[in-house]
Amino acid sequence: MELSTLKGRIIGIISNSYKNIDYGDKDVKDIITKKVNESLKMVKLDESVLTKKFNDLSISNKNKVILASKLHDKEIVLYDFSSGLTSKDMNYFKTLFKKISTYNRRIFLVDKNSEMFLNCVDRIYVINDDEIKYDTSDIFDKILGLYVDPPKIVEFANKCEKLGVRLDHYTELDELLKAIYRIKS
Repeated sequence: MELSTLKGRIIGIISNSYKNIDYGDKDVKDIITKKVNESLKMVKLDESVLTKKFNDLSISNKNKVILASKLHDKEIVLYDFSSGLTSKDMNYFKTLFKKISTYNRRIFLVDKNSEMFLNCVDRIYVINDDEIKYDTSDIFDKILGLYVDPPKIVEFANKCEKLGVRLDHYTELDELLKAIYRIKS
């Protein structure tokens, strides 16, 4: 199945079928070839990484190098990009993905970490054996929970609902806290 047939600008994909590119023992300078300094800056890496071997990098830095190498492509496919990222880094890259998508680029995030999809993707697809098993645009979709653990904020809202406290589908923590405070008072 061609990923380019999927709908959306930033697309979340849950799948076991896709594998990341293995750059092996290549130097980073041979992987990032277009607008090197700007690309490194966008992914929060400095030029010292250029002299290193890809295999010697941490998982998060490997993912950042892969993103930097693809920033100028029309379609950017990232596998398990959230691996090794802190929550702060993840929020930065979600914002970056939204910005990149405004330049007529599509981003495919193949990941099992649904936190990466929260407030970021237009659509989420579950794909197995090159076939779409399920798709949704709602991170709160209960069926999606059969395929991936929900983000913490969704998990919290679901637990509240089971306890009889109905909360709207808040995806921002500060908005959720305001809603809880309104219920309390």
